[in-house]
Amino acid sequence: MAKLSKLPKLSRRGRTALASAVCVYVLLAFQLHSWRVHSGFYKGLTTELPSTARAGDTNLKRFQPPAAAAADAAATGSLASLRSQLALQFPYDASQPMPKRVWQTWKTAVDSPQLSPEFRRNSGLWMEAAELASYQYALVPDAHVLALLHNLYGGVPQVIQAFESLPLPILKADFFRYLILYARGGIYSDMDTFPLKALGSWPPAATGAAIQYRGRAASSGAASSSGAPEAGFVVGIEADPDRVDWSDWYARRIQFCQWTIQSKPGHPLLRELIVNITATTLASTHVRSSAQAPPFSIDEDHRADYLVNCRDKRRFDDEFPASQKKTAANVDGTDTMNWTGPGVFSDAVFNYLDNLIATNPDVAIINDNLRAHGGAGTHKFYRKVTEGLESAAVFVKEFFTLIEEPVAVDDVLVLPITSFSPGVNQMNAKEDDHAMAFVKHMFEGSWKGTKPGTAPDT
Repeated sequence: MAKLSKLPKLSRRGRTALASAVCVYVLLAFQLHSWRVHSGFYKGLTTELPSTARAGDTNLKRFQPPAAAAADAAATGSLASLRSQLALQFPYDASQPMPKRVWQTWKTAVDSPQLSPEFRRNSGLWMEAAELASYQYALVPDAHVLALLHNLYGGVPQVIQAFESLPLPILKADFFRYLILYARGGIYSDMDTFPLKALGSWPPAATGAAIQYRGRAASSGAASSSGAPEAGFVVGIEADPDRVDWSDWYARRIQFCQWTIQSKPGHPLLRELIVNITATTLASTHVRSSAQAPPFSIDEDHRADYLVNCRDKRRFDDEFPASQKKTAANVDGTDTMNWTGPGVFSDAVFNYLDNLIATNPDVAIINDNLRAHGGAGTHKFYRKVTEGLESAAVFVKEFFTLIEEPVAVDDVLVLPITSFSPGVNQMNAKEDDHAMAFVKHMFEGSWKGTKPGTAPDT
């Protein structure tokens, strides 16, 4: 596809509209052959939906479909596990560079008169930033989403089933961002955001000395003493309420934001999140879909793992109707948080990081925020953090508390709250002009209708 800068005869609005249309067209054409080949893979089979809460000894980073199944899949469609289907359809290659793409989605196209002035301004700023950095930009309107997913995920029909069965637009909007990044990679950012710095200025990795875990330091193959591998998945802190009443205001003690995410295609962290949302949706809703898909099965011994009504605090509420199917009429904010939103997203990040150090001996862990700073900042949790890594092989929440510099765990890069949420005036967030501020979030499209400032200052 020609770079946006090669279209001098078009107005900026024309270039934006054309860039979006061409990008979507290329995606559809690129995946059409794959869809035709794979759409019949699973006929006559049952798709196993694993519980991501029970990965056990499975090495999620290095997971590959069973060798025999992978070899025969093109001829027999012998894969059954949703995890295997996704890994085969979108294999992860960490050696490939981060794709230069920016994705957004909204009800209307970028050139629609129905697009609000604020969102038109924001999308224009993203388009300009993309053009300057030689990135592709696409705003995918609602009318094109399902066709795009049919082409990208035609070989994994349970995913399309789940997407169509989600009962509210906000759930679909959440799911779409994970799906498009897993399939194609790049930056996804909500319409109520705009870039503060050049896209090429985002840090590619964290620097510093590798931290020991389980009595071992990262091998030289994983990282040098001065840095971690190039980032394959980049996320920022949304909320870091270091206070006893944090649960009154936020879904998680450390909450990662999903209004802006960057990822290489096929990243296993996103794969596990997609497995979780797909399995949860198919088990918790009246399944309705235009996709032809095989029957699915869940682990009936752990059925609660799959039910939205058993998530977070509701798991311990015996009076809550755990098996009640979710509809547009009974989905509330707690459901959204723990189904597709920041709650389940944050869980997926921590679960993947914990799995990394539980199943790999050579993971680079870089967190220079733990260095002494007069007893303040992340360093005050040094003992708890190191005990978690050495004894339990887990990342305690304090590992990310009060960070001001990027943190890396293998190729997962975690940015401080200032990076994607500057100027919120709490939780150690700095202002928009800070060196680590990359994206401004205006909270205009928030489904809750509130800003972080509704909680008392921290």
